[in-house]
Amino acid sequence: MKKIFPLLLLALCASYGGAQEPSAFGAGDLDSAEPYGLSESERHILKNKRAIEALQKTLLKQQQIVQRNSERIDGLQSIIEGWNGQIAEFERSIRKIEDMNRSIAELEGKTEALAKSQSENFEQIRIVLQELGTLIDSINEKYVDKERFNRLESAFLEFKEAYESYMKKIDLSSKSNAQIFKDAKQLYKKKKYADAKRYFTYLIKNHYKPATSNFYLGEIAYRNGRYKDAIGYYKRSASLYDKSSFMPTLLLHTAISLQKIGDKEQAKEFYNSLISLYPESKSAAVARKKLAKL
Repeated sequence: MKKIFPLLLLALCASYGGAQEPSAFGAGDLDSAEPYGLSESERHILKNKRAIEALQKTLLKQQQIVQRNSERIDGLQSIIEGWNGQIAEFERSIRKIEDMNRSIAELEGKTEALAKSQSENFEQIRIVLQELGTLIDSINEKYVDKERFNRLESAFLEFKEAYESYMKKIDLSSKSNAQIFKDAKQLYKKKKYADAKRYFTYLIKNHYKPATSNFYLGEIAYRNGRYKDAIGYYKRSASLYDKSSFMPTLLLHTAISLQKIGDKEQAKEFYNSLISLYPESKSAAVARKKLAKL
């Protein structure tokens, strides 16, 4: 573009240098809108003049386009700067989210540790909820007799007590084993089975009166209709010490639990053992009546 201007200017000057003065009647007037009477050189000059004017118009348009593009670029720069600000804010938000995720991960770790320490309680709650679900399904399908309704109510109360006991978070380590054992029996008598179970379980872990504690855990399971669990506790208790004063009750409730789960042959054996070993006991009298109906 820069090389065109000098050539055009030289051509224009050369043409004007050889031009003649315009006549008095306007002939040869190159500035006229409709020039006439032009010589060959004047026509050439006019042609170059018009070419320059066209070029000037083109340059003006190009300058206007450049100006508009410059304004657009400025606008885009403003938009980009705004986006940069938004991106920076977004990055700050991302960092906050990452910090929150780390906090959540730490909280999950603490929750898992707490859940692990309370695994036995949670497991029992799960069992109770499962039994509740089964019983509720039965309620929806058919009539529920009084015994099953009582079991449902008992299971619900145990769950309620277990939940309340967990929320209290009583620290048993501050008490002696003897005091815990005394408190556990009181809780059992008051039918606060969830708390009593936690106390007796704690005593077993501390190796304090494990035979008696297993017996009471069996009784708690028996009272709540969890007969398979009751049988397991009774067997552990008897294997640890079979001369205790509660043996007649243990044998009777083992036999009843076996009968409840459908194992009649084993139930008969335990009824007979109870009658043979403790013939004068109240439990033996109950066993005779139960055995007669089998």
